[in-house]
Amino acid sequence: MLLRIVDLAAVASVAIVLAPSTTKYRIEQSLSQEIDATAAGGAKQKIAFSTISFVTVTLSDSAGGKSMRVVVDSIRGDSATPIPSTVLDSARGAVFSGFVERSGRPTGLQPSGSAPAAVQIQGLLSDFFPWIRSGLKVGETWADTTSKTNGTGADSVTVRRVSSYKAAAGETRESRKAVRVTQDFTSSVAGTQPTPNGPARIEGTGRGSGFYFVGTDGRYLGGSWQQQSSLTISGSFTTQPLPITISQKTTVSTLK
Repeated sequence: MLLRIVDLAAVASVAIVLAPSTTKYRIEQSLSQEIDATAAGGAKQKIAFSTISFVTVTLSDSAGGKSMRVVVDSIRGDSATPIPSTVLDSARGAVFSGFVERSGRPTGLQPSGSAPAAVQIQGLLSDFFPWIRSGLKVGETWADTTSKTNGTGADSVTVRRVSSYKAAAGETRESRKAVRVTQDFTSSVAGTQPTPNGPARIEGTGRGSGFYFVGTDGRYLGGSWQQQSSLTISGSFTTQPLPITISQKTTVSTLK
């Protein structure tokens, strides 16, 4: 029984650039998962994999904020990645759209069109940028609550996250003056998913932290996050919920 891991990934919120720009990013992600199925007469099931994605992000002025367009340049995974390499290859050129409110708060990314590959990789791309505030000054703090659902109907998982941010220090990043922003967050997960053994209920909590950099021109200059989640999966295939532990890490950098 393998949980569809990519849909549970909740590694950091969508990043925002408040000045019109086009920027290329490299997104490196790693994830390890263990399901303890001993209560159902099985064994512990482990998987660990990593992916590297290259995307181009364009922000354009729009009423009330900025529209965001993300184009997938390429995605590749290691031999353990649960998404087939053919799917990752076919995702090249996939387009995702989102919106950035005037305050800098993102509304999330959605596939533009109905390409199956775009839907399958959505979990890898939905959270690679953090919220960036206009006119950010060292010492500022703020908080945010988000709720995101991946999938529909009986095959959907909702992640609710409460985040706290702090503009911690001025630094130099890639020869540019920047502000280092720290983020701490907690999350709750709830949803359902079909499995070969019947419908499954997924729920639990997570905790994570990270940091990212914002240039003086409002450009997102990359960052890094880690998260640990403790979940359970239940259904007719087991007499009691099975524990799941997930560890994730995401690192984002800009490309010249």
